[in-house]
Order: sequence, then structure tokens, then C-alpha cells
Amino acid sequence: MNKVLFSILLIFAFTTTPYAQEMITITDMAGRKVKIPKKVEKIVALSGSLRYIVYLQAFDKVVGIEGVEKQKVIQGNPAMGKAYWLAIKDKIQDIPSIGEGGPGKLPDFEKLISVKPDLVITFEVDNAKWIQAKTGIPVVVVQYAGTEGFKIEDIQTSLTFLGRILNKEKRAERLNKLIQQYIEDIKKRTRNSHKPSVYIGAISARGAHGITSSESYYPPLQWLNVKNVVDETRRKGHVFIDKEKLLAWNPEYLFIDTAGIRLVNDDYLKNKEFYKKLKAVNEGKVYSVFPYNFYRTNLEILFANAYFIGKVVYPDRFKDIEPQKKASEIFKNFLEVDVYNDLKKSFQGYGKVEFKESGITIH
Repeated sequence: MNKVLFSILLIFAFTTTPYAQEMITITDMAGRKVKIPKKVEKIVALSGSLRYIVYLQAFDKVVGIEGVEKQKVIQGNPAMGKAYWLAIKDKIQDIPSIGEGGPGKLPDFEKLISVKPDLVITFEVDNAKWIQAKTGIPVVVVQYAGTEGFKIEDIQTSLTFLGRILNKEKRAERLNKLIQQYIEDIKKRTRNSHKPSVYIGAISARGAHGITSSESYYPPLQWLNVKNVVDETRRKGHVFIDKEKLLAWNPEYLFIDTAGIRLVNDDYLKNKEFYKKLKAVNEGKVYSVFPYNFYRTNLEILFANAYFIGKVVYPDRFKDIEPQKKASEIFKNFLEVDVYNDLKKSFQGYGKVEFKESGITIH
């Protein structure tokens, strides 16, 4: 597009969309004062914030979508790792793309202007300022759960914030109550426990990784009252550790993120002696979990993983829980639909991991 025509579009955006509507001034979660329409009907959700829109049952307001949200495979992994994507996969192809998308990436301004949103939502402050300055479209920033560690209360605040501006307050309240109920239930079940040691490996972070990829202060392990051996690093969120350190910790239980299971298998076939030194491998206490970090954090998978881990580590305290059924319940509560079977087609999910001479199997 030539510069003159793009300038005309910018003028059009500033003068007709959405400023012909009744406006109100709000403070977003980055502390920015933003004028937005009193009644928001058309939105574009960037940088992974689309999951919140799905959670809030406001997807019918989406008029533009990132290209990365349309792809069936991302960085070599099926997009099914995003549970919220499975809930909308049959609806997204007819929605116009507003650029490639992805963490840190700006939308295509021309395409964004063409879909005429009342509001743009993002997690990224710098991009919010740039988009608003260049298009005249109001942009609000919300907080997200990232790989650098997070507080679940910040996520609840984001849901409340979006619920207010999208006229989804009751849904936001319902979601926040569910989040609190799940956390309280998990904590109650494991109160005064003996805190067995646990390590989660092959955690995804901007792609799949092997056994040395882990996370300190991993939320489910905090709720479950177990000892996450990686917390010893005092680092928040995703961390790579040395294999020697894992041997030194030698945790009672080992969990493997199935997004990285192939990498773990490849490493095992090359370094069987290392794995044979791990107590969890020798005692048959290795299990698999769904990847929760796929284009940022998927909350529903975190809760489903928490109940599965609880069932493994504290079978007596979770004897009434059948992990697959619980996961299905959680997915339906967050997404309106049960996506468990679709997730399992791409990521084997919950099971016991065996280290055989021929390689790793999950059953």
C-alpha cells in the first residue's frame, strides 16, 4: 500500500472508528489512561490474549485474528496444545487475519484498521502504545501468566477487568470462583502432607525442550504442597538445569511434559546410564502431563495437571478423582466444550512412563 492511501486510512481510523461512539476513560492494567467505547462490540485480541476472550465467552465479538491463531501447527507442534484453540478452531478460518502475530510482534496496521475494531487487547505495553499511536484504535493492556512466574491473583484481576469492559462481569465472576474453588480444593486435600520431592522436565518455553527444561514455583506444585526441587534455584519461572543437578536432587517423582517427550526419548537412547541413576526411573515413578505453556500459559491445563499430579503423589487424598474426567470437567468449565480427547490426539497426556531398552513408552 502507498503512503498516501495508508495516511488516508489512518485519518479515517482517527475520525470515524470508534470515536463516533460514546466514550469512557479507563485505566488499564499497565496504568495507562485509555478512552474506549462505553459499549464494546468488536475486538481484536493480540499476543495470546485471545484465550481470555474464549474463557469469557466473548468470542462472538472478535473481528480480526492473528495468523498464528489460525495455524494448525506452530513451531513443529500441533496447535491443539492450545486448549482454547480447540474450542474455536471451527470458527476462526472465516475471521480476517490482522497479521502474523506472536509474542512481541506488531499487527499489520492496514489489516487491523480494515476490520474496524472498537478495541484491541494485548499483554504488551510497548506494542499497545505503538498500535494506538499509529491507528487511533484504543488498546488496553492486561496481565498474563508467563514463563517468568506469575500470581494467579493477577490473572483473576485480568478476567475481572475484561469482564467489565466486555459486559461479561457475571462470566468473569464465575471463572474467578472456579479458579478459587480448584485451588482451595487442591490445597485442602494436601494440607499437612509429607511433601514428597518432585521434578517436572521437558517443559515448553518458546518451543519444546528436553529433560533439563523445568520451572521453579510451578503453580500446581505450589498448590499441591510438594517439594519442587527446582525451587532451590530461587529463580522464578522457566529454568534450564544441569543434568548433574538433577542427579543430586534425585526426586521421588518425575513428570515429563509431553510436548518434549520425543526429545527426552532421543536423549534417553543416547544416555541411558544417566536415566538409570534416577530414583524415579528405577522405582517406576515417572509420569507424563500435558504441556501448559503454548503461546503463553493455558490455565485450564494447569488445573487439570494439578489434579493428575495430586492423584499420582497422593492417591489416598485424591481417591475420588479420576484424572481424565476431572480434566474434561475443567475444560468444559473454562471453554464450554470438552477438548480432552482432541488434546490427547497430539499430546499423549496423562500416563505412566516406562524406560525400556527400545525407548520411552507411555501407558
